[in-house]
Amino acid sequence: MKNKILATTIGVIVISLSLLVVGCKKTENAENKFKIGFTNNDDANLFAKTQRDLFAATMKSDPTFEVVFTNGASDSQLQLDQIDNFIVQKVNAIVIRAVDYAGIVPGIEKANKANIPVISLGLDAGGGDFIWIGSKNYEAGKMQGEWLVENLPANAKILYLSCVPGFTYSIERQEGLYDTLKTRSDITILAEQTGNDQRIRGMQIMEDWLQSFPQFDAVVAANDEMILGAIEALKGANKLTSVITAGVDATNDACIAVKNGELTFTVFQNSPALVVAAYDVCKRLQNGERIEKEIIVPFELVTIENVDEYL
Repeated sequence: MKNKILATTIGVIVISLSLLVVGCKKTENAENKFKIGFTNNDDANLFAKTQRDLFAATMKSDPTFEVVFTNGASDSQLQLDQIDNFIVQKVNAIVIRAVDYAGIVPGIEKANKANIPVISLGLDAGGGDFIWIGSKNYEAGKMQGEWLVENLPANAKILYLSCVPGFTYSIERQEGLYDTLKTRSDITILAEQTGNDQRIRGMQIMEDWLQSFPQFDAVVAANDEMILGAIEALKGANKLTSVITAGVDATNDACIAVKNGELTFTVFQNSPALVVAAYDVCKRLQNGERIEKEIIVPFELVTIENVDEYL
């Protein structure tokens, strides 16, 4: 991982000027630790689990914090129940990776009423007062689209693997891609199907598409797991070398695939920078400081030319 990502500065982060006063009073629990409740959207999701683990490792390095972790398991009601439990435990702050953009709002509002600061990590939420630390997913799709518009041949045909249906990050990544592709009238989306963020589903769908579409120029996925599955199917059909492939997240497996020439490009979502920002916000809450309402970490394009910086 490149040095600028691991640096503990927030210099890579674009911070909005709007300020939100939260955590006005420095508070700690009976054990003299600042207690945080963390509810993940789904530990079975590789990217979500990686971000959770990064947060755990970072917070563990500071003995003034105690973190209670729960798994929302892609169940909005379960995640709301977990927030209720955090409120009962009188945690000092709640960090969420929301299962659902709108579904998380009642939980945030309950925490607001209990005067508990809320941090939404990675994923945005539809309402309530919270600090958002994340990346704009529309930009990830737009970045994919810009590369494709510049590099696809004339009359190109694309197959698209979308993330979990209805989730805001999935919708925004798709919109960013599709809006950008419209700048070229000769590009056609042959088919779109959700791979539910899973490598096995990406492979299964690609196997079906290979039977249905004899000619296509690119396979684009809204996350790396799905495109890595699709790549396995393309390799099995001896079609990988003639097809452009694209993902999002720049997981380690995806970066290795870029390095090996199997994945054309991916878009890096900077989890280390997000987690550094989350730690910084928690520390400032602990000290009763003013906190920015939004902390935005930009996406970055990863290709064969720069992939070594991300491995």
